[in-house]
Amino acid sequence: MASRTVSKVYVASKISQLLDVASTLLKNSVDVSSCKCDQKTVALEELELIDASISKEQLHQIPEIEFLFADPSIIGQILSHANNKLKWAQCTYAGLEPIIQAIRKYETMPDVLISRHTDGLGQSMAEYVIGQIISRERSFPSMIKLQEKSSFDFSQLSIYRNLDAVSIGILGLGTIGCKVAHMCKSLGMTVWATVRDERYNSGGAVNENVHAFRPLSRINEMLENVDYFVNILPSAPQTRGLLSGDVLKACEKKKTVFINIGRGNIIDDESLICALEEGWLGGAILDVFNTEPLPPSSPLWKLPGVVITPHISGCTDPNKVSKTFIKNIVLYEEGKTLINQVDLSCDY
Repeated sequence: MASRTVSKVYVASKISQLLDVASTLLKNSVDVSSCKCDQKTVALEELELIDASISKEQLHQIPEIEFLFADPSIIGQILSHANNKLKWAQCTYAGLEPIIQAIRKYETMPDVLISRHTDGLGQSMAEYVIGQIISRERSFPSMIKLQEKSSFDFSQLSIYRNLDAVSIGILGLGTIGCKVAHMCKSLGMTVWATVRDERYNSGGAVNENVHAFRPLSRINEMLENVDYFVNILPSAPQTRGLLSGDVLKACEKKKTVFINIGRGNIIDDESLICALEEGWLGGAILDVFNTEPLPPSSPLWKLPGVVITPHISGCTDPNKVSKTFIKNIVLYEEGKTLINQVDLSCDY
């Protein structure tokens, strides 16, 4: 592939101080993976955002944007513009839904490169999963309620499971899922995982941190055997609604707890509520939803055993994403494959 030149990159993000951090790295010619970027050759220009969208006053600039360092929603907005000339966009997050939705409107695949960010997300999302499991196993919420009542009653708190007595199943054994598996196993948990049937049947279901694999067509075997299962799958045609209907009835015997840090549309709200009300699930820890923000009218807010968090299981570190961005500038200019380059034909 021929070499290419990046002269100006537009920056648009809700992440605090992202422009300042990226500018500082470029200004100081920070050595990133043995590559240096000179600020003289790459200028950064910020786009004003209003409610996570490019302001109307700046829409006229879209035809000027060839290179973009931005949140997925902004990249999707620009790709949806008829006159866009985008060549490469570096995402600030791992999720790609707004970008994929914009690309689906094209008659032919656009000639644009998309790279996403995952560095550090595996660590933070694994910590979220483990923290929530410990909180539930050790009844931390009950302890807080006792403190509020100035009560020293430990009668309901003295019986609990250590993590080496707990099993967890993982849906989505990508970069983040592998980190979750590694950290869970290191704490003594028994780790299960499901993978696509093709990968399983080809013998590709191998990971030193996973004790037991099952193909997706036999997901019920995993659900029947684990205390917790966590969804980390992206949103794609083959994953949407994967857990809908009566799939979660397989959790009934162990009262498995569902943790969702992937995408809300892995299951429709009605199916999830049914699984909780019927007692198939022992509870749910939900960080992502079909509709965000989760409407105040949703029954999920008040269902027993449900923990709701506002899509914060994995937060982007501006330093880490900026370093990925700078590495990718070098790779782009050298005509090489980018870090976390997206295969747009596969939605990931």
